Amino acid sequence: MGTIFSETLTKLRKEAGFKTAYSFFHDNGGKGVLKASYRMYLLIEQGKRLPPFKNLGTYIFALRLSSKSHAAMELTAAWLKTTHGEENFAEFIEPFFKVPQEQSITSPLHKATKLLLAQKKFYISPAQLKAIVTDRTTSLCWTALFHDTGTWTPEALAAEIGLSPAVAEKNMRMLASVKLLKRMKDGTYKCPLAGAMVEYPHAGNMDPDIRKKFQTIYDEMISSGEPIVIRGGVLRASLPEFSNCFPLLAMNVSIAKAYAITKKQKYSALFAVECKVTKIRDF
Repeated sequence: MGTIFSETLTKLRKEAGFKTAYSFFHDNGGKGVLKASYRMYLLIEQGKRLPPFKNLGTYIFALRLSSKSHAAMELTAAWLKTTHGEENFAEFIEPFFKVPQEQSITSPLHKATKLLLAQKKFYISPAQLKAIVTDRTTSLCWTALFHDTGTWTPEALAAEIGLSPAVAEKNMRMLASVKLLKRMKDGTYKCPLAGAMVEYPHAGNMDPDIRKKFQTIYDEMISSGEPIVIRGGVLRASLPEFSNCFPLLAMNVSIAKAYAITKKQKYSALFAVECKVTKIRDF
C-alpha cells in the first residue's frame, strides 16, 4: 500500500514523461544524484521508505520542477503529510504553509500539449551531458547532428561545420560511446534522437564543473549568433504566485519545436529559443 508521498511522486514522475521508475532513476544519474540505490528508490515509490527531507530538492529537480511551483509544493506537502500525518499537517503545519492555489497550467489546450510533449521527451543522462560538454567542438557536433536525420561521414560533417575530419571523427566516436549517435555498418554516423524533445538534467542536480562548462559553451554559442526577435519587460509580482507561470513559459518555448525540421532547406539555420526570468531586486 502506498503513501501520500509515494502516490504523489509516482503521479508527478509520470506527468514529467518518465514512464517507469527505472527510467526516472537511471536517466537522472542513479544513486550518484538521487542519493539512493535503485532498490531503495523502488521502496520509496512503493511507500515502504521515505527519502530524507534534505534530499527532497533533488527529487524536485529530477522531475524538472521549479522549487516554488505548485507541483513542487504539492510534493513537499505530501512528504510532510506522510511524515507527520494528515491531521497534524492540517492542524499545525498547513496554516504556515502557503501553497499556490492555482495550477501552473490550467487550460485544456495547454494540458493536452503538456501531456503530448511529455510522451515524446528523451532525458539526457548526466553521463551523456558530460560527453556533450567534453569541449566546444564536441558540443558543436552534437548540436548539428541532433538536428539532422541523415547519415554523416566525419569528412562531410567536418566540411559542413568547419572542423578537421580527425576532430569530427573523434567527437562522433565520443558521442556514439554514450549512445547519442549510432555508428552504421558503412562507417557513417546517425543520431537516433534527431528531432526528439530532449530534456537536459536540471541545473540543481548537475555537477558544478559540468554545469559551468555547459553554461559557458551554451553562452558562447548564443553570443556567436544574430538576434532575430527580442521581447522583454519588467513587472512587479509575488514570487510564489508568479512562479506558477514558469512551467507555462517553459512549455511555450518547447512548442517552438513544432516548427523544427531535420533536413536542410533553402533558408534553414540553427536557432536558439530561450525563456529567461531574472529577479532584479526585492521591492
